[in-house]
Amino acid sequence: MPRIALVSSEPLRARAAGIGIRYLELARRLPEAGFEVLAVSPAAPEEVPLPEGVARRFVPGRLPELLAGCDVAIAQGQLANDLLIECPELPAVIDLYDPWMIENLHYAEELGLDPYRNDHATWVLQLSRGDFFLCSSEEQRLFYLGFLAALGRINPPRLQADPDLAGLIAPVPFGVPRELPPHRPYLERTPTEARERERLLLFGGLYDWYDPDTLLDALELLEDRAEGTSPDDWTVLFIRNPNPDATPQQLLARVERRCRARGWWGERVRLIDWVPAERRWDLLRDVDALVAPHNPTLETRLSMRTRFLEALAAGCPVVTTEGGTVSRLLTEEQAGWVVPPSDPEALAQALAEVLREAEAPDPERARRAAALAERFAWDRVLGPLVAFCRDPRRDPTKDEFAFRPPTVAPPDRLAFRVRRRLRRWLKGDR
Repeated sequence: MPRIALVSSEPLRARAAGIGIRYLELARRLPEAGFEVLAVSPAAPEEVPLPEGVARRFVPGRLPELLAGCDVAIAQGQLANDLLIECPELPAVIDLYDPWMIENLHYAEELGLDPYRNDHATWVLQLSRGDFFLCSSEEQRLFYLGFLAALGRINPPRLQADPDLAGLIAPVPFGVPRELPPHRPYLERTPTEARERERLLLFGGLYDWYDPDTLLDALELLEDRAEGTSPDDWTVLFIRNPNPDATPQQLLARVERRCRARGWWGERVRLIDWVPAERRWDLLRDVDALVAPHNPTLETRLSMRTRFLEALAAGCPVVTTEGGTVSRLLTEEQAGWVVPPSDPEALAQALAEVLREAEAPDPERARRAAALAERFAWDRVLGPLVAFCRDPRRDPTKDEFAFRPPTVAPPDRLAFRVRRRLRRWLKGDR
């Protein structure tokens, strides 16, 4: 039985974030395709919600020992660097589902240029040395193909042997189960007479490429108009980031200030803890809609919004902004509400429909949403990865054609360096 190593930079814990959930799912789904799986992450084995013996803790410099006996490795994030450097002969699948270099560009004002230097050099290493690459969509695949071409990975012998390069990079998005576990209500809801018709709108985690301000603007329009409905009809739920030290939280702080000024914080707008991965389906079935508009950015164009795919699978209505793969699919299949970016009026109209349909859902829209979710069933989306792992191989052309250009970035601005030194001084790190 072929043995696959899953190397996740995100700790594989019960309260895992997106990539952690992805690798927990891979560890559970790949054995169904006939593989033995070993999961390596920064988490201690006893923290990992997988069968005993499957999980191991990552230790720098010990990957050859940890992965002994494996036929192929799938790796994501910074730990893919360790894999490529420490185990150069092991066929390596590099998972580019999460375009984290693009995401981290949003934090340059706060974190400076060091993350860019590290991320760009990391992508250069990984795309020049990996053997097979995973992405989330055709949009993302074209983006990465440009990067691969710049590094010499698209070359005459590679193209001659594989004209469409399907054996070099393939979409393997986040999947959804064909059947969800039984619903166990996750949110405590004890409606009083005044809150009987409360509708819960889930936003989810707040990252800098999302646009909560347009949502709050739209909700203000609904509240001011009232349109014969009670102002208690809706409550918005945001979710605390499980790794606040790693992800800047200025957007959450700004949202809290605005909502406190309006008198909504803790009442109409609430903050809840990150949901354990196994209970995310319960949360999506507890709420009345997922509403998470985003800004028009490169990150938006490249990302596959996992929260929306899972909402579709859970039968949760979705409202989002134009731009990106999920928005395109929702529009093509008429399976949700898609509005222009930064348009509170259009979003308010969509929300009014969502709140009305909470009483009487549109069966045709629900059918189309379920059909779209079916296209992302795990056994379907894993096809290209399963095919490669059944016949893992190193790409012989990378040794002849690939190269690694240096990463170039100017020094951080003086003002940023002064602010960083001041922050360290205030923290006592002198």
